[in-house]
Amino acid sequence: MPETIRQNAGPGAVSNPDVAHLLLDWWLNAHQEQLHLCAELEQIADSLPASVNRQKCIYAAKALGPMIKGLHHYEENVLFPALETRGLPGDLAKTLARLKFEHFEDECFAEELAERLLLLGAGGSEINMEATGYMLRGFFEAVRRHIAFEREHLIDKLDTVGLEKAG
Repeated sequence: MPETIRQNAGPGAVSNPDVAHLLLDWWLNAHQEQLHLCAELEQIADSLPASVNRQKCIYAAKALGPMIKGLHHYEENVLFPALETRGLPGDLAKTLARLKFEHFEDECFAEELAERLLLLGAGGSEINMEATGYMLRGFFEAVRRHIAFEREHLIDKLDTVGLEKAG
């Protein structure tokens, strides 16, 4: 589905109801994927220091970077340009600039966290468990706030200009 959306997401895409619904569906599904990953990261944080599931750490580490980078790339290259053509109420340019900056920060944080999770999954004894717990919580809370912001400032505004939320 993302390829179909990418092909149809040129100027005016959000004004085409079919494409707009595909964009919203993709976005809401992407949020669900991220929230699921956040829940997994929270379980890892809660398991520290004594009950670490090494396999879960390795899985999360391998999923983290590609998921975050892929979702951000799609948002910035397909969704945001489509939104810019819509002319949403408010200062959309500032909102999108803020989100792009957060994407950069989240991607850098995700890289560091993935390295830490790989070490944890490999049974590394030199890992500071308290610092790792703080890193995990800092990351998943930031992602949850980012999603809440996108929903409040972009998705809900799309809803007010005549598009129904998917789902």
